[in-house]
Amino acid sequence: MKVLLTGINSKYIHTALGVRCVAEYAKMQGFAVDILEESINTPILRVLDKLVAAKADVYGFSVHIWSKKYVTELIGLLLQVFPLAKIVLGGPEAGQVTLNNDRITVIQGEGEIAFCEYLQGKAVSGKTVDLAELPFVYPDLEQVIAEHKIVYYEASRGCPFRCSYCLSSVEHNVRQKPLPKVLAELDRFVAANVPLVKFVDRTYNLDEKFYLPVFQHLAAAQCDTTFHFEIKADLLSDKVLDFLATVPKGRFQFEVGIQSTNPDTLRAINRSNDWDKIAGNCRKILQNGNIHLHTDLIAGLPYEDLASWRKSFNEVFLLGAPMLQLGFLKVLPNTEIEQKAEQYGLVYMPEPPYEILATKWLGYGDLEFLRKFDKIFDVLHNGGHFPHYLAALLQDFDEPYELFAYIVGQWTVGEGETYNARSVATALHNIFGKRYENLLQKDIFNNIHHWRPDWLDWSEYTHKKLKMTAK
Repeated sequence: MKVLLTGINSKYIHTALGVRCVAEYAKMQGFAVDILEESINTPILRVLDKLVAAKADVYGFSVHIWSKKYVTELIGLLLQVFPLAKIVLGGPEAGQVTLNNDRITVIQGEGEIAFCEYLQGKAVSGKTVDLAELPFVYPDLEQVIAEHKIVYYEASRGCPFRCSYCLSSVEHNVRQKPLPKVLAELDRFVAANVPLVKFVDRTYNLDEKFYLPVFQHLAAAQCDTTFHFEIKADLLSDKVLDFLATVPKGRFQFEVGIQSTNPDTLRAINRSNDWDKIAGNCRKILQNGNIHLHTDLIAGLPYEDLASWRKSFNEVFLLGAPMLQLGFLKVLPNTEIEQKAEQYGLVYMPEPPYEILATKWLGYGDLEFLRKFDKIFDVLHNGGHFPHYLAALLQDFDEPYELFAYIVGQWTVGEGETYNARSVATALHNIFGKRYENLLQKDIFNNIHHWRPDWLDWSEYTHKKLKMTAK
């Protein structure tokens, strides 16, 4: 029996961890399984050609919010070419694919054991795999590195928290791989000098006896690899914070999902945040200057109106993290918040990405304002193109939100809907004119290469550059 598992990623640089886990486990059970990884940007007929050329007996697909539309169309085309093809769907969106065909089987939940049971002709039992039995899922590691793709890694599955908007809250039990296995697999990444390894554990720092030895092992490694972790900052102990101060610069990067600082909002989404501890621990990490910190907020949550979101934004921005990601609530199927959509007045897209359009507390216009706010903020702050200019502008406003909201309000139709460093720089010059123009020019010169707008005088910079070249 020939089996082909396909993962359609949202970007070329991503790898399909779920597909790899199922494929490598099935190989270990004696099945002949190949994988195909493409992205939603790949022309669909090119992917179809590869599927047809494989002449598989079973075609498996992982379905996510970014790939559901693409995979649904792809399966429809495949069944036209191969009407008798056997199709197996897995992943969080598998149950939302509405193709009516008896050749399609949907597997809910974890796929390793279930897929093997399907291949054996058995009824799917719903058993979960022992993580100690999972093989290493990057046998093609050298190729992944050569193609400049991100390596994703899981040390545990499940989440003890019950965030109402998250599918991870369905499984409260947390299972960990054995620590020696984790360290051995990470050593393979270190030996290969993988540029970036992203842990997909929903909250990495749950068990200090498990995660701290991993931190210590990675910090001691001789490599240039960066390891990315999603953490809950208020769970970090003083012992861990003291250790983190010693980690080589660039070895770790942390993503801290704060989502909101409104207590009513946090209660409504079943999220427990100790804001004072989060703020204090984040500032301690940032003061050391050796770990990149990335914070998150979500717009569209219950009880969060524009005034509340403004307060959340100001408080999180003032932590000083170099990146603050402003996301928008996605009302995912089969989550608690979907069940309470009517109660909260949630209006949202009925198809992926299920993004929020309005709530009891934020109208459509408010959320459109925040989407524009997000696009401008992402370039102006997160992009890191304007550090000196932005710092000066912030001094002229009473709070960070006020500055970015003012820019959104002044952004004219002339700037269009393209948000990049050049369009934002042009808009800022139109809005603020000569104010701090020297700092804007300095930032453009240092951070936006191959662009010297004619609304600035570059003669002095050209002279400086010629003098430096002569030296």
